[in-house]
Order: sequence, then structure tokens, then C-alpha cells
Amino acid sequence: MNQRIENDHKALHSALKQIDVAFDEVPDFATFKDWKIELLWLLRDFLNQLQKHFDLEESGGFNDELSRIAPHLLAQVEHLEEEHLKIVSDLTHILDILKTVNRPDSGKMERGRLRVEALTAFIRTHESAEHAIIQEAYLRDLGVGD
Repeated sequence: MNQRIENDHKALHSALKQIDVAFDEVPDFATFKDWKIELLWLLRDFLNQLQKHFDLEESGGFNDELSRIAPHLLAQVEHLEEEHLKIVSDLTHILDILKTVNRPDSGKMERGRLRVEALTAFIRTHESAEHAIIQEAYLRDLGVGD
């Protein structure tokens, strides 16, 4: 299970890199509609990937395993699970906003870009916190900690 989670984390980081560059060059009006649909599909694919990742952590028993071997981390694990709800909700809302954008120079487009940047930063912080919990749980379980 640990290798599967690790591989999934790597895939998420790869997807985040794609999203980071998605807004680098918003096209002109002539090619905007095609660009926007590609962006929406990229974000929808990422949403699906996130939901599968969260399933693996929550329903796949990985968080249960963490809680079993490191019960002192239970509150942190539960907090991270709550953040999963926020991430899915925020990304769904961003998609709903971006669907309504009709011009590359609109204020909605800029707000959408800023929301995506804020969300990807939040996800990175979330993933870092998960990694820290995993490290603490397994180092302590193996007796390598302080």
C-alpha cells in the first residue's frame, strides 16, 4: 500500500506541474474556446485524479493504518481528510466559474487563474503535511525517531 500511495503522490505532483503552466499563455480571442475546453478537461481530469487519490487514502485504509500505528496523529489525519472536502469543493467551484468565461481578457478569467494558483498552493501544502505525517508515523513505528 505504501508504494501505491507514493506513486500516486508523484502523479499528483506531475499533474500540478501541468496545471502550473496551463495559464502561462492565455490565447487570443480566436483560439480561446479551444484553449478553454482543454483547460477544463485538464482540471476535470485532475479532479478525478484527486478523488481517486483521496479514496485510496480514506477508503483504501491507508489513513486507518496511519491511525493504528500512530494514534497520536489521529487528529492531524482527520484534519487532512476534512481538507479533501475543501479541495474537491474549491476545484468544482473553479470549474463552474471557468465554464462561464467567454473572453480571455475577462475579469472572471483572471479570478479563475488566481483561484487555481491558490488551490494548487494549498494542495502542495496539504501534500507536504501528509508526507510529514507519514514520515513521523513510520519513523516512530520503526523505532527510528527521537
